[in-house]
Amino acid sequence: MKEHGRIYPNFEESETRYQIFQRNLRYITEMNAKRSNSTFSYRLGLNKFADMSPEEFKRVYLRELKIPTTTNTTTGSRTDYAEQKDSCGAPASMDWRQNGVVVGVKNQGSCGSCWAFAAAAAIESAHAISTRELVSLSEQELIDCDSKGQGCSGGWPSYAFDWVVGNGGISKEDDYPYAAQKGYCRANMNGNSAVKISSYQRVTPSDDALMCATAQQPIAVALDATNIQLYNGGIYEGEDCPRDSNRLNHAVLIVGYGSEDGKDYWIAKNSWGEGWGMKGYILIHRNTDLPNGVCSINTAASYPII
Repeated sequence: MKEHGRIYPNFEESETRYQIFQRNLRYITEMNAKRSNSTFSYRLGLNKFADMSPEEFKRVYLRELKIPTTTNTTTGSRTDYAEQKDSCGAPASMDWRQNGVVVGVKNQGSCGSCWAFAAAAAIESAHAISTRELVSLSEQELIDCDSKGQGCSGGWPSYAFDWVVGNGGISKEDDYPYAAQKGYCRANMNGNSAVKISSYQRVTPSDDALMCATAQQPIAVALDATNIQLYNGGIYEGEDCPRDSNRLNHAVLIVGYGSEDGKDYWIAKNSWGEGWGMKGYILIHRNTDLPNGVCSINTAASYPII
């Protein structure tokens, strides 16, 4: 309570939260003990979500949606997948944070707006790579204005890219600050679209195609995040996700990839603040034999084009 500024309205609520906290702590201890003698290298830990039950966490932060059928505003037709390359000359590892083109980790709060954060982050990085200017962009504008999205109830980065193309750009965060709730669209009144994109592209759903794309710029992806509530570090294996899963309920930004002790991983930037995971980031196992990648991470990747 002290560490995360928790103030509960009454004794009953405080007791309920304490019981949930104890259950989560037992789960963390048991699972970490099992993994210490297994090939699963990731760790669980206490964080700001430790007083939430898994059911509550899923209800507040995750939104299950079907993979979108995307129509590109610039052409009026469905956006095609990027051409998959079997060999693209990608480096063995990549971390776009080291190039100074990734804005710091943000916090979406209790609004289900991960899609807007992933989309804005992808545009921020694409713009920085193109111009060497790193600016923080407005997730709130996407929440308020993207009619294909559902505000704090979910959406898709590809739909957000489509809106930015049609709108002629997206505002800076300072000009259209985050409110963690859907409001009236002020895009026309703001008149200050800081960054424009010409189009966007979907990535063929495979590890190779996603790596080739990530070697060029950070990529917005969706995944099944049901079991990362208490993730604390290491390479997330996703063993709780069905092998052939195509369930998606959260969006993040892949900012790079690498390997550790012979195990390949993605570096993903989340939008739950720096107090979650590895200062706001998670490593996710890549180059597996799973049809859709770990927890469906390959199924709905896309990126903006400047």
